[in-house]
Amino acid sequence: MTNPARSFLAKFSPALILTALCAAVWAPVAATGTAVVADNGLTARVHAGVELDAYLDEGDGTLWLRYPGLGDVELYLGPDDPRFPRGDVDEFRPLPADVVLRALGEVRLASLDVEVDIFLLPAPPVLTGSSFARRDAIFLAPSFGHLDDSAVASVTVHELGHVLTWLYFDPRPDLWDAYMSLRGLDPQRNGPRASHADRAREILAEDVRYLFGGAEANLYGAIENARLALPDAVSGLADLLADAMSGRPGAGAAPICSAFPNPCNPRTTVELRLAAEGAPRDPASAILEVFDLRGRHVRTVAGGLISNDRLLLDWDGRDDAGEPASSGRYVYVAGWRDLRGRGTVTLVK
Repeated sequence: MTNPARSFLAKFSPALILTALCAAVWAPVAATGTAVVADNGLTARVHAGVELDAYLDEGDGTLWLRYPGLGDVELYLGPDDPRFPRGDVDEFRPLPADVVLRALGEVRLASLDVEVDIFLLPAPPVLTGSSFARRDAIFLAPSFGHLDDSAVASVTVHELGHVLTWLYFDPRPDLWDAYMSLRGLDPQRNGPRASHADRAREILAEDVRYLFGGAEANLYGAIENARLALPDAVSGLADLLADAMSGRPGAGAAPICSAFPNPCNPRTTVELRLAAEGAPRDPASAILEVFDLRGRHVRTVAGGLISNDRLLLDWDGRDDAGEPASSGRYVYVAGWRDLRGRGTVTLVK
């Protein structure tokens, strides 16, 4: 009989195997933050438990996850938080890391060159109330009781679909046009203001899950929008997605430098696009400078993070003295090695 743990380990690099051997049972959470690589080329870092606690900021009746380079995420304080909409929940249970990693390792895209951070949240996010993806990060909301492995796998791969959309499709309007045409979608009817299941981004994420997710992620053989044809019934769809989502994501027409969120309140992340390189890169020498519209220096931030050929630098909305900056528009300049990028961000309070 096949050992499930051994089958799972076979999909990942020796780094993950070493992690598993340090515990008598599956406990990837004990070594969260460590990068693990699946056979499909996906590099994943799971953040949970004690490691994630270091980035939680609680005070004044709020709880925030503040992770460098990814912006802020407000979480419910607990099931008894007066803003939490359900009265039948006694506890929040973070999703199991082993099931999440297994689902990612079983994605049938053969040559991904993508890094993704996965956050096993201790409480649901206030803004969405459920799991979501932000650029190359997946935020998985906890369950409120027992949750089947298939449900965990399904939501994990669906959110991965959003990450792959951002990486491969958003810099390429031609790919979006080809997908929308092949799927028979309309930019207005299936735009961001449509109902959740009718939005093109949600449909694409479900197509990725259905076509390329493993058995657990597709236990029921259905998609969220039951009015649409199943993805495998759309001629050429699987080939289009497989061809588009392979190798290192291309830069396309994406701007060299941008800030998100923008406007911000008060934290924002400045993103500087880098040239594709195979060798490891040290972001310690990166610099972010912030100025007001009169050219007066406000803040210098040293060092950042590098992920998916993007340098990420955080500004917390404060000046060099640690005082909150005033609401208004600011100019930023990001630099690393011989690269420079600039733009503006609006701070609102």
